[in-house]
Amino acid sequence: MHPHTDHKRLLAALLQSLSDADGAAIDDALAAHCHPDCVWRVFHPFNDLSGNAEAAARFWGPLREAFPDWEARMACVLAGEYEGRDCVSTWGVLMGNLARPWLGIPATQGLCALRFGLNAVVRDGRIAKVYLLLDIVDLMRQAGHYPFRRMPGSAEAWAFPPCDSGATGESVDLELGATTLANVREMQLGLAKGDELKNLGATRNRHSPHWHPNMMWYGPAGIGSSRGQRGFLDYHGALFIQAFPDREGIARDPTVGAQNPDAPGHYIRLGDGHFAVTAGWPSLYGTHLGGQWLGLAPSGKRVEMRVADWYRTDRAGKIIDNWVMIDVLHILQQAGLDVLDDLRYAANPGLKRWPG
Repeated sequence: MHPHTDHKRLLAALLQSLSDADGAAIDDALAAHCHPDCVWRVFHPFNDLSGNAEAAARFWGPLREAFPDWEARMACVLAGEYEGRDCVSTWGVLMGNLARPWLGIPATQGLCALRFGLNAVVRDGRIAKVYLLLDIVDLMRQAGHYPFRRMPGSAEAWAFPPCDSGATGESVDLELGATTLANVREMQLGLAKGDELKNLGATRNRHSPHWHPNMMWYGPAGIGSSRGQRGFLDYHGALFIQAFPDREGIARDPTVGAQNPDAPGHYIRLGDGHFAVTAGWPSLYGTHLGGQWLGLAPSGKRVEMRVADWYRTDRAGKIIDNWVMIDVLHILQQAGLDVLDDLRYAANPGLKRWPG
């Protein structure tokens, strides 16, 4: 059995234990699978949480109160090594009845799905660090409080990968994964220079060399999902470029990341079979100068962006699926818009912003 398979099973066991846990059992689930001083980095408004106790008190406990019956469904699970660290990665949904408010999002008393991504570092058989990525805006949408203009792409649920495409908890394919990751990195480097986006806008006979013509691009709420290279460009790429014309990726020397895993840039970058994942905290910087992204007026603020991408290639090596998590609330907080504070008043019409 490959050791990375054990890491996949560890992550699956953690999510299963948390699905089954309530009250004090949350602390037991974390203690069984994570180091006590595990670092939790969670999308805004949680951000950095130190140790399992704080993670249970501030995140997992309140989430269980709001979703008393939630369970985790993983779409895929990847494992490998990056910068000398054993890493494991998944994305999926936490499904359950939203029985009580959470982060000011009103209870629906019905089924809701909180989209999540989870990247973790494993050390000595337990999880030492977690990056937990959440599509909170999509949960707001399900509860009837979507905060932006109508999103350009589809708001429907992300499709899981085909059942025969690999990236399960039972196997690891690092050789094919290295090829997949190399294709993804070549594409990303072209994207950073604008070459890939230019190719995406080409005629039907001149598609980008890295993407399948019928690719699926799954974006977070506010952006939405699209099919095909032209759809990606029209519904996300062009709008993002207009909003952040000086956007730049963060390159980090692997030796720097080995010494300081919290340095800006990718904290995970690995391939497993036909799947790959890259993510940074942050991985991009840009100045909000254009007015098309999310329909917001330009703020002129320079912001950092926490982004994670999961990719799947077909048998010819073309990228056919790309699932993307972006910390939208954190970007907007830096730009001067507190979405969750606005929600308090939208969900409670009698609440006064000023005393008297």
